[in-house]
Order: sequence, then structure tokens, then C-alpha cells
Amino acid sequence: PDGSVYISDTGNHRIQHLSINGEVLHSWGSFADSSVGTAPPGTFYEPWGIVVDADGFVYVADTWNHRIQKFSAEGSFITQWGYFGQGESGEAFWGPRDIVIDQDGHVLISDTGNKRVVIFDQEGNYIAAFGSAGLLEGQFDEPVGLAIDNLGRILVADTWNQRIQVFQPNYE
Repeated sequence: PDGSVYISDTGNHRIQHLSINGEVLHSWGSFADSSVGTAPPGTFYEPWGIVVDADGFVYVADTWNHRIQKFSAEGSFITQWGYFGQGESGEAFWGPRDIVIDQDGHVLISDTGNKRVVIFDQEGNYIAAFGSAGLLEGQFDEPVGLAIDNLGRILVADTWNQRIQVFQPNYE
């Protein structure tokens, strides 16, 4: 709301918060790899997607720690959800890449390795998922980018199928 910008500094495993004039307001994060030990809250292994909700909370797709982390606008850790898995539950991620929030406040995650999009509330409670592996409509091969258009439709960049798929939300 204040015009500032949040950046996932992927290669440096951190988040940067810049003013409208480009001054660093906040910076947080360091490297940790959950596959070889503990990845405490606020650490990252290649954060990719980032989004700010209407209340100023910052959500980050911590890609190779297979989780979503939620922070205050200043970078204080709030909560996290997710673990490495093959889609056996809503929280079982395999390389979450992007994250968007729709007009109803649902948090949508592109779960790239599991070839699906997963929907949560803002506290990390699972709501639904859609997609599966394949070439047909509604199937994905490396879904990465997400967007919500002005009609509330969900746009998914389906990388290896070389297309953008558009979905009408239907997960209430």
C-alpha cells in the first residue's frame, strides 16, 4: 500500500524490502537446507515467489525447503507450512515456486514438482488443489508462474507444456 517493493533475492537466500525510492528498508534471511538438517524459520533455500496480502503480511515460497513462510511487513516470522513430499497431502510440496493471493484472500501456490496448484487460507490451512501430470487441459508439466486477472481467474504458466492455462476458481 505504501508503494514499497519486496524482492525474493533467490541466489542470496534472502528477502529485500525497498522503499519507493530504492532505499533498503528491511532485509532478512540466510541459507539453510532442510534436506541436510534444520532450516529454522526465516532461513531460505532459493526463495522464489513472494506476495503481500491486504494487511501487509509477506508470504514467501521457500522453494527447496519445500515450504511457505509468512512474515510481518518488517520481516518478523509469523508462521510456516509445508514439507517435502509427493502430493500425498495438501502440505506436501516439491519445489513450490510462485504464490498469489486472490480477491477472497486465498493463498495459491504453484507446487511445481507435484504438477499442481494448491490453495490455502492465510493461516496455512489447506483448502483444495487442482492439476495433475500430463498434457491435457487441466494437467501440468512444471507449473511455475501464477497470476490472478481482473476477473478473478487463475492463470498458470505451464512451462514444459509451453502454454498458459486459465482457470475459473471453484474451490469453496
